[in-house]
Amino acid sequence: MCTMKAAKSSVWDLYNGAKQYVVPLFQRPYVWSRAQWDQLWSDITEQYSLKVGSPRDKIPDRFLGSIVVVREYEKNLDKYTIIDGQQRITTISIILAVIRAFAKERGVNELYEQISDFLKNSPRSGEGQYVVIPTRVDKASLYHIFDEDYNFEHDSRIVECFDFFWRKIDESHDLDITSLQQVITEDLCVVYIELDQGENPNQVFEALNYRGVPLEESDLIRNFFFASLESPEVAESQYDQFWKPMEERFGNHQDLISRFLRYFCMRAGDTIRSGEIFESIRRTFLGAPPDEIKGLLQDINRFSDYYLRLLQPELLPLEKVISEEIRRHLGRIKLLGSDVTAPFLMDCFGWNDPEYKNGIELADDQFSAVLKQVETYLVRRAVCGRSDVGYEEVFSLLCRTINKDGGPVQDQVSSFFIRLEEPYRMPDDDEFDDHLRYSDLYHPDTENTNAWVVMTALETYFSDQSPASEASAGIDLFDDTPSEQMIDHIMPIALTAWWQDHLGSDWQTVHQDYLHRLGNLTLTMENSSILNADFDTKKAWYALDTHLLNSSMKGIKLWRKFQIDQRSGVLAAFCKKIWPYQAKIAPPVVIQEESVPGLRFGDIPKTAKPVMVTVQGTAHAVKFWYQVLEVTVRAIYEAEPQKFERIVREWPGYFSDDSSRYKSSVGPYTFKSRFGRYQIRDMCMGMIRLVGWNDDSWSLEVTYH
Repeated sequence: MCTMKAAKSSVWDLYNGAKQYVVPLFQRPYVWSRAQWDQLWSDITEQYSLKVGSPRDKIPDRFLGSIVVVREYEKNLDKYTIIDGQQRITTISIILAVIRAFAKERGVNELYEQISDFLKNSPRSGEGQYVVIPTRVDKASLYHIFDEDYNFEHDSRIVECFDFFWRKIDESHDLDITSLQQVITEDLCVVYIELDQGENPNQVFEALNYRGVPLEESDLIRNFFFASLESPEVAESQYDQFWKPMEERFGNHQDLISRFLRYFCMRAGDTIRSGEIFESIRRTFLGAPPDEIKGLLQDINRFSDYYLRLLQPELLPLEKVISEEIRRHLGRIKLLGSDVTAPFLMDCFGWNDPEYKNGIELADDQFSAVLKQVETYLVRRAVCGRSDVGYEEVFSLLCRTINKDGGPVQDQVSSFFIRLEEPYRMPDDDEFDDHLRYSDLYHPDTENTNAWVVMTALETYFSDQSPASEASAGIDLFDDTPSEQMIDHIMPIALTAWWQDHLGSDWQTVHQDYLHRLGNLTLTMENSSILNADFDTKKAWYALDTHLLNSSMKGIKLWRKFQIDQRSGVLAAFCKKIWPYQAKIAPPVVIQEESVPGLRFGDIPKTAKPVMVTVQGTAHAVKFWYQVLEVTVRAIYEAEPQKFERIVREWPGYFSDDSSRYKSSVGPYTFKSRFGRYQIRDMCMGMIRLVGWNDDSWSLEVTYH
């Protein structure tokens, strides 16, 4: 029989004294992510708010869950094997390490020393000095944090967690870090369970986690619904008619069903976190009459079919997605936005479904127009490098915005997207064009979703504009008939001697700056033999495949930066037609001054010319846009060399430790600096925020000509 001691323990109890918590090998590595960090930070800040101005004994403790350990006796050290709760104790350790770093920076020495004693056992050395020993995968990262050198060898969840809480504390200017540490160590509690030393950690872990599958939220929701019906017989009938078909539709994957139910509930216009679905449904429908529950079950079944259309538009029969045009829009939306658009688009399917009456009707052509607007929003933001964080909030808000008396749905959607402000603003034509022409569309070592969506959409657009009679069958140039499309770099990734001679004396600069731009990319049938071929060989292949993207290539004799620039501009103009910015005509902006300081956000007119960059109070004269980025990167590196690794991790394709890779350099790195004006401004602001500086730390002054 298993014997144990269970008690309520504060975080202070967990860390005070010479202790060590060891995560055994059979456990998974650190896996918590933003969802869990957000929830924990919310718990901490709520507790902090209660603590401020309230007597200590009036504040209820906040429980984080359980910690289950097996004690291992070691001389002068309380050593424990963690059976359950390693994610919690690792995360708390990282938060304390972040507070320690701020204490050191701000000269709060007593707090610094106290947390150091929590995290390391002095005067021990080797692994004996660390209070938490994680799995082998996580050791290096966590030890760097405990040792305060922060020289992470690779990215990991541990590093992401450290960066996340660093930003949270850095952005929370009103937080007192000493009080914050007291809240964490004194007000956060766990159920601490200590097992006998003789217990087998593997068997205990298996009993807690694997014997008996943990309930998914969908299991809890199902039980709640069917317990609310009149009788077991009615429940069984409703289950067979509505719930079972839904489960089968999703292959009985309960995690996918839980995700669908979360988006189904978010159609009401509220964002619901994972882990909160059951509680949200229970609050809403507790005590609801059986007929209301039955109607809800019917809707769940119906909307699960809509959700499947979003997940698999390419696999479903045409009648399910209405038309080939709608299938195309759904396919691109799936690639660009995953399923975060689901709350709103499931509603659209409902409005388009003649069997589902709810006061709003959406004809096929209107549905297609709405999908095009959603796609336009996603494409423009993706090409312009805008974050997709927060899209769930955007599309749940859109659900709440649409109403039956507001006019055609497509007009309401258009107005909604145009009115969005930062950080969710839709890039206008000028910004979209700037990124398409002057920034990299293709990024090595990624799935290149943006490039694929843009190139295939251009090909579809040209095909739709071309009379059917102009289409011609492809001719096989090689024995093995290619069957798949690929994105090809016209000027290849690996330059042969022929290409170096063709590009001229500055071939290295041209290759670095123009290789991944829109104008140098095309679609063709898969053929590895042309990847590094000379331009004439490539043209011969392009001329004999069926892609209209390549129809204009046959008359081009040279392929240098001028031709790439020109083609980028032409294709960018077509992209603006495919994904139009449907803003109402507004009066032109009149610039009153010769120069405008700041320029941290908003439009950057084409006539803007940079003259001065100010970083941390130091002004630097510049003449060209690439110099704006160079000055910013070097200023950050000189001031924050340890934090600079965050920037390299954020933009891995633009930094290299190869001294000959790029022209611009800083410390041990060379980096790419030739981009469009919008991307340069956004990268500078992104870097400033990434190292924890305020937006006011950076400003740009321009003149207009």
